[in-house]
Amino acid sequence: VLEVDDLPANTFLSLRYGDIRKQAPFRAGESFAFPPSGKQPKAFTVDVFQKVASSQVSLAGISALGGSLNNVEIETLDIGSAPLKASFEASLRSFDHQEKSGASRGRNAAERAKQYMEQRGVQHFLQEMFTQLLERKPEDYLGFLADFIEQKQDEADHADRNEIDFSSEPGLGENPLPGFAAFPLPDLGKHNSIATEVLRAQPEIEQLADLRTSMGVSLAQCIKPGVDCPGHPMVKVAGAFAGDAECYSMFHQFFDPLVASLSLKGSVRSGDGATHPLDGDVSKISSDQIDPSGSYVVYAVLEARRNVEGIRMPVSCSKEERREVEKLLSSARLRGTYLPLAGSKSWPKRLGGMAAFQEERLRKVGMLLTEPDSKLKLAAGFGRHWPDARGVMVCDAPGVFVWCNEEDHYRFFARQEGSEIKELYERMAKTMSAVSEAATMAGRAFASSSKLGWLTTCPSRVGAALRVTLTLRIPLLAKAVELPALCECLHLHCDSSSSAISGNLWQIHSLSSLGVSEVEVMNEMIQGCKLLVGLEQRLERKEPIFDALPGLGRELPFSPLPCQGPCPEAMPDLAGCRSLVAASLRVNPKLYLQYRSLATSSGTHLGVCLRPAFDRDVGRQKTASGLVAGDEECLDTFRDLFVAVHGQLQALQASWEPPRGSWTSVELTSSCQWVKIEMRRNVSGLRFAPSCSTDERREVERLLVRCMENQKAVTGQYYPLAFSQSYPLMPNGINQQEERHLVRLGKLFPAPHALGELSSGVGREWPDARGAFLSDGTADDGCETLAWVNQADHLRLRCFVPGGDMQLAYRKVQGMADNIETELNSLCSRGFSRHAKFGYVTVDSLHLGSGMQLTAAMQLPELSQLEDFPKLCARLKLTQTWHDDGYELSSYPAPELKAEDLLARTLQSLRILAGLDQSLADGQNVQPDLEALGVI
Repeated sequence: VLEVDDLPANTFLSLRYGDIRKQAPFRAGESFAFPPSGKQPKAFTVDVFQKVASSQVSLAGISALGGSLNNVEIETLDIGSAPLKASFEASLRSFDHQEKSGASRGRNAAERAKQYMEQRGVQHFLQEMFTQLLERKPEDYLGFLADFIEQKQDEADHADRNEIDFSSEPGLGENPLPGFAAFPLPDLGKHNSIATEVLRAQPEIEQLADLRTSMGVSLAQCIKPGVDCPGHPMVKVAGAFAGDAECYSMFHQFFDPLVASLSLKGSVRSGDGATHPLDGDVSKISSDQIDPSGSYVVYAVLEARRNVEGIRMPVSCSKEERREVEKLLSSARLRGTYLPLAGSKSWPKRLGGMAAFQEERLRKVGMLLTEPDSKLKLAAGFGRHWPDARGVMVCDAPGVFVWCNEEDHYRFFARQEGSEIKELYERMAKTMSAVSEAATMAGRAFASSSKLGWLTTCPSRVGAALRVTLTLRIPLLAKAVELPALCECLHLHCDSSSSAISGNLWQIHSLSSLGVSEVEVMNEMIQGCKLLVGLEQRLERKEPIFDALPGLGRELPFSPLPCQGPCPEAMPDLAGCRSLVAASLRVNPKLYLQYRSLATSSGTHLGVCLRPAFDRDVGRQKTASGLVAGDEECLDTFRDLFVAVHGQLQALQASWEPPRGSWTSVELTSSCQWVKIEMRRNVSGLRFAPSCSTDERREVERLLVRCMENQKAVTGQYYPLAFSQSYPLMPNGINQQEERHLVRLGKLFPAPHALGELSSGVGREWPDARGAFLSDGTADDGCETLAWVNQADHLRLRCFVPGGDMQLAYRKVQGMADNIETELNSLCSRGFSRHAKFGYVTVDSLHLGSGMQLTAAMQLPELSQLEDFPKLCARLKLTQTWHDDGYELSSYPAPELKAEDLLARTLQSLRILAGLDQSLADGQNVQPDLEALGVI
């Protein structure tokens, strides 16, 4: 038998040829051999038998009970059917029984044992336990038996449970959860959902308050969960749900920015001809194998969501609408069993819902949908009329099931072990097609729009409305790289929650939905996970992996802007982008049109400079420019962009300067643990990291290492990164163990992992021609100096000094820079890149000017307790970060200040903090000082 299409699960093929019948489970290419006979039949008969129930019955058990066994439960394979019961009798016909002495006593003992085991159900219990033991053959058989007994005890404890009445539970009965019901909005200042961010940013949205969709849904119903639940600043949720398909168009002023913020693409297509792709053609899905060996992909789950057009979504639907959704699903031509939730009285064929044993089976395998228990979901309305018209369609297709009326009308699932997700998607697609046909027969269809694709209740799922999850075993890769950052580059998401990670197992999810089709989601997942598995295999072989990582090899992560050639005519959407240059482009989009086709004489185009601006994480946590220079000429070719960022940085500085007064005499020695100064420089005439060639990067390394080796004031050694092949004295770099040790000490730099950095191109061809020049030991004055080569800028100098002598650190680092520049000029008539307006040129426009940042680690036990401490630091132009047992305070970017002026201002700010802390320790009132500083 070569092939059988659409064969149900648990079936056998039976072939009868003449008087002989043979049967077996179907396997492609299976042979059925028949012996020759005198008369050859002209045809054969094919039957397909389906196994409906199966149990193993012990002959030893029957013998112990005197040859018979009554009421044996045979577990059915159909989850919707109760176990079958059967009785058996067994005997050995040819055995001549010779009754021995004491036989009567033996029969009595057997009878008593039989009676006890029948009364207590022991025989069935033992039979089930040993059957499962032999089927699964666990390594830890004692643990398995203990778990089985504990599970049976739990079942017995819950066997007599009473049905729960949800009608009186808030949010689960007829009425919605009490809370926000109509405009005007309350104060949303302390709310943290994305929906409330949109509402705060666009107060004109309140003008939509009186609008209703054709089915009567208001905007207030959609935003109720976000208004009722302030949430947490570290856990951003959407905070709004669509009440019907029309909400996305009726309230588009609200939903468009919300969807854009939740989308990987960061924008919503609009305008003439903007059509969202919808394509579920299985033949277009890649047949590439993710894990041919079967050693890395443990489990696969697919989930798709659909809603029925013309019926309100679960947020606002009536009981009758919900029952219509259930009726459509149960009427679909699907092989399987529909099981309403226990207590549901909506489906005539199973009033009261599924049986207890069915509910328990579904719970064990993770297929049971349960009542919403979070305030957010209850406020949204997902629990109304619970459990009416909710249920699970368990399909005969292996691993496929459907949830009815949970968050969406339908949630389709397909699960299985291994990595064959194309086959898995095909099974799920057939199920979706059957339900779609049932909707069509009823004059309805799945809800979609040309702008947003498939429409879902949650705005984060619109588009392809498909999520793919693979559980991967990739322990070496997880240790070697920042796995979440790598997955983000691949448009995937790696769960970092403890529930998603178990030992060496990681759950990898598809991230794209808006703007892509189902086929694109599947192919993106296949290629991404195939890469992850390949990287794990390379690490097992102890091979470097950087060349295969987006942003660390030759290829950069996806960006709407190209690395070479002109940028697109229309500027990509900057919704949700928070960098300084993104803000400038939103205010003046003509800058993009002005420069999109230009390039420097060395071939650096605008796309290279602007790629970080379109990463929505850039600028989310701290001030970021989003604008990089590919060479020194960029500052003239794209001058107005750099001027715009320069102007914003100057505006952050304002015109305020810290008062000198009595603070100048404050000593930093007692409160300062250490100080550090970093200085960034680039070699003139050579392109910078975002644009340079391999040869240019290696030339930078050759020149700078030679300059540092020629210094007399500082002696040391150059350490190329592991696997770097550019330094002749160490052709494969230092070993990995030594590299990890130096990175932990802060003396060597790791590979970049933030998407903004990778997108800018600073990590290309990692780790080639990169390393650190470390001074030998610590100088007599306690200074530690080092120089990083080709980390982001060509050269990054650092001087670390214990205590508070920041002027000493400045003299050291400035002296190193001057000596290196002198050597450069002597070697090749080059110097450090400078611009007449912007000062020293750096890759990141944030550091233009002096190219210097000053940091001090301080202990401020009294001052840091004040509520206004962060505001005070900002007023003094310092960023503050808690680290170990103190604060690290760093200078703001100051492009308009010379190095000496930045040093003086930072020292004065640090002295003010130290003086105020000492005043508080002495019991003095610092309120007048804070007022004088403009803090209160």
